[in-house]
Amino acid sequence: MSAGQDIDHRDQPLHRVQRTLAVCAALAAVPMVWWELDVGMMAGLHLFIAPFIAIPLIPRRGQDFVMSCRIVGISLFPLGVIGVFWALWSFWPSALLLLLAALGDPRKSPVAAWVSGIIGALVFAGVAALTAWYAWHVHVGPALARPHTFRTETDTRWFHTTSTEARERLRPYGATIHGTGSGGRAYLHVRFPDDLSEERRAQLKEQIAQLPGIHGAVELCSVRVCG
Repeated sequence: MSAGQDIDHRDQPLHRVQRTLAVCAALAAVPMVWWELDVGMMAGLHLFIAPFIAIPLIPRRGQDFVMSCRIVGISLFPLGVIGVFWALWSFWPSALLLLLAALGDPRKSPVAAWVSGIIGALVFAGVAALTAWYAWHVHVGPALARPHTFRTETDTRWFHTTSTEARERLRPYGATIHGTGSGGRAYLHVRFPDDLSEERRAQLKEQIAQLPGIHGAVELCSVRVCG
């Protein structure tokens, strides 16, 4: 009788608690890939790994679902250790949610399912909160902020020859300067006070354009790009 009950259980469809936790595991991987696309150098590796987290959503029956959750979930933990320098540990919340999904069938153990559901909700809420914080501070907030930096292209040796003169000419506007380089090009960033009037900003822009060694147009630079 016991063996028959086990077979019947394996043939039962997934419980909604299990499927919900598995969906949360897949969703938790999305902001990790997004973060890596923004700041990392191994975004392709994250894009390759992330779809495997959704594999447990394919099986329709309990035993296959549980097995796939365990295999994928357990595999992600040593993978995160091996790939620590590539931030593969960022998939650990998804791994934990998959392991919780394997335990989340109240028909087998109501207590285990209840505990799994609570822990899973807390893990997913943490991921959602961190994602909201990151989205606001890195994307939404800077996009809404008023720019306070002019940016233009300069000679590659501009800071060796002209920076002292530039600082003196722009000091009356309360401006500070620094340089960046990208693709063999050099750029001058001139940051000015937020309370600088529009008239003074226009004068500052004109002063920057008149500096020796300025090649490109002087334009406002978004807070996300230039700070």
